[in-house]
Amino acid sequence: MTTIDKKIEAPVQESAVNLGKWIGRHQAFNLLSKRCSAADAECLKAMRDSGEYKLSGKTWGEFCETELGVSKAWADRQVQYIEKYGPDYHRTTALVPMSGETYELIADSISGDCLEIEGERIPLAPENRKRIAAAVKKLRDAGEARSLGSLRKRTDALLREAREAAQAADKRLELLALLMEVRDGLEELTENLRRNTLVLG
Repeated sequence: MTTIDKKIEAPVQESAVNLGKWIGRHQAFNLLSKRCSAADAECLKAMRDSGEYKLSGKTWGEFCETELGVSKAWADRQVQYIEKYGPDYHRTTALVPMSGETYELIADSISGDCLEIEGERIPLAPENRKRIAAAVKKLRDAGEARSLGSLRKRTDALLREAREAAQAADKRLELLALLMEVRDGLEELTENLRRNTLVLG
């Protein structure tokens, strides 16, 4: 082996060692929690972003399935959460499982290692799981109510704009086509909501 070959081989060996470490850490975190912790998500991100998984001769999706025991979609979602929300997302969801959408509604109430609600700071700790779950529900419900209020305002504004546009004769045909399209979409949404509400009820 020439000196040049040795110089090329050294970084490859180092990358392989790094990859082995990341896989080991991922497996250790997985065994401990059965959920994705912030540390586990950081491992996934490091393996994906470094590209060292390519040393296995597999695509990222294949690597996730065969080496990590998770789907590519699941792994990418965990990396997205750590990139978007930081470690607080995984620390909170380890205590109270929730979707990214729910976390967005409560994210502003998380500061440091606490969830704040109505002036009370609840430490993010296993012994506070029930209090945190109740607080998350309350914050989520309040956030959804605000979202619906905002939707009502936007809907009212849209109707006002449509009525104003109807005054212009040259816009009426285009407006009619748009309103019929919106009507069809709303009827489909209404029917889906009605069906789901009856099933849940």
